[in-house]
Amino acid sequence: MKFRTVTIFIGTLVLCILIHAESQPESHLPAMGYAFTRGPSTPSGAAQAEQVESALDQRLSTLANVVCHEQIARYTLRGKTTSQKDTLDVNVEVQNGIEKYSQIRLKQKSFQDMQKLPGTWSVGEMATLLSATRDAIQLGQVRVSQEELTDLGRSVVMEFAYPASSRRWYLKANSRVHWLQFEGRVWTSPETGDIRRISWLANDLPTESGVAQVYWTVDFSPVDLSALVVTLPQKAVFQVTYKNGADNVDWNVTQFSEYRRFSADSAIHFEE
Repeated sequence: MKFRTVTIFIGTLVLCILIHAESQPESHLPAMGYAFTRGPSTPSGAAQAEQVESALDQRLSTLANVVCHEQIARYTLRGKTTSQKDTLDVNVEVQNGIEKYSQIRLKQKSFQDMQKLPGTWSVGEMATLLSATRDAIQLGQVRVSQEELTDLGRSVVMEFAYPASSRRWYLKANSRVHWLQFEGRVWTSPETGDIRRISWLANDLPTESGVAQVYWTVDFSPVDLSALVVTLPQKAVFQVTYKNGADNVDWNVTQFSEYRRFSADSAIHFEE
């Protein structure tokens, strides 16, 4: 059996991929491919960018001292066979903008650290993506347009890009670091400014990395936190497509639930 390990970092986010040829029970969830296409720019781009930046700040503030549960389904596509490998259960708390993971479970086995997990794993979907996207808006040029999507409806879309020289996102393969250039998008409600989706896409990866595309997206929905209702992460997808074909893909689907707030001096205990 042949193994290959790839590690992807974004800020404090890490995605480790361990690929092997072992077959798994077939899953009916299809793999996904992505490309960004640009719409016509709107004249109020600067104002919209400020609105999105403010919304990101609000969510980062809301996520301070928040705990939730993540259920992570892990999938592979090899040729024409789509398989679900397994499901992870993780508790996550955000303290001062940083995710802390605990009670990590895989197939009735507990792990003390995400880095000890076998297979594909990722961290940072709750707060790191928001923080890095906000920084991109502050530092980069943005383009604002409107777009109609089947699952989101009419949305204001803000696009930004980071060159590899910015050193914001890198892929580590075979102990070698490759800095990535990538494009980002933020979908918001044109009426309320609420964030609906954030996506990052990297296509131009070094040949020696063995990776053709990395796609990361987080969908948001309203959450009631102690009388405060705000859109927070509901679902995340992290997908990696390899250079040996579009039919060679690994991806994780993360569902967020059980959001709770706690004070900085409180202790959090989860029931077994």
